[in-house]
Amino acid sequence: MSGEAMASRYFIIYSGKKPTVIEKVKEIEEFIKSRGFIVDSIQIDEVMENGIPADIEALIVLGGDGTLLKSISRLPRSSIPILTINYGRGGYLMNVEPENSIEAVEKILEGRYLVEKTLMLSFKAEGRKIGNALNEAYISPAVPGKIMEFTIMKKGTVFYSGICDALIISTPIGSTAYAFSAGGPAVDNTLESAVIVPVCPLTNTRPVVLAIDEKFIVMAQSRFNLQVLIDGHIQSVFGGNIKLEVEKSEDHVLFINFEGYISFARRIQKRFK
Repeated sequence: MSGEAMASRYFIIYSGKKPTVIEKVKEIEEFIKSRGFIVDSIQIDEVMENGIPADIEALIVLGGDGTLLKSISRLPRSSIPILTINYGRGGYLMNVEPENSIEAVEKILEGRYLVEKTLMLSFKAEGRKIGNALNEAYISPAVPGKIMEFTIMKKGTVFYSGICDALIISTPIGSTAYAFSAGGPAVDNTLESAVIVPVCPLTNTRPVVLAIDEKFIVMAQSRFNLQVLIDGHIQSVFGGNIKLEVEKSEDHVLFINFEGYISFARRIQKRFK
């Protein structure tokens, strides 16, 4: 897009109380206000407690991947574009480094930006939705060190099963996160797919990539309760048997990018260092 600002009201979410982060928040606030726009800021802990105002038009997140994932979980709607500024240890989902943040904000205010629509996966269990994942869902026994069996079905056909410590079901953008550390492939986030990675498998199972043209079923069984962790902050605990329905979510995330920027290339470069 070009020629006009993205929004008239901006909202900043930031992580922690580090002086460098707080100073940058103030700098961005002053810059946006100097251009005649409205801006407010809030610390991530307050967001998790009180949520995000429904009338915001654009979001700026300063922190790491964890701060971003928490912020997304509180978005009032998926049509809010997000600029991410990296203050994390890894920051694989964060698109802008602090030293380039004012330049990035200026481009947004001048209408020189792109919006990248990013897929999320929807997870349902026992007839109810338990959450959307931007990165991944992690399924495991609730008791550490125990194993589980899993079976995956698509179009009524069983095609994948095994025994493992846990199972990761990742989005493409999440493929360079936990799934990658567990031996999964790095997948271009423009591909509409799901990455399935068994953690420490006892059977000869390997990661697979599934098209998500329609939903698939994940059945897991253990002698202990099973838990589902979504993006590291949503947890549901079930009995020893669980049936998950996984499909492309109706919701999505809109990341703000700029001309010549390829988010997958950035994630690969950071991951392979």
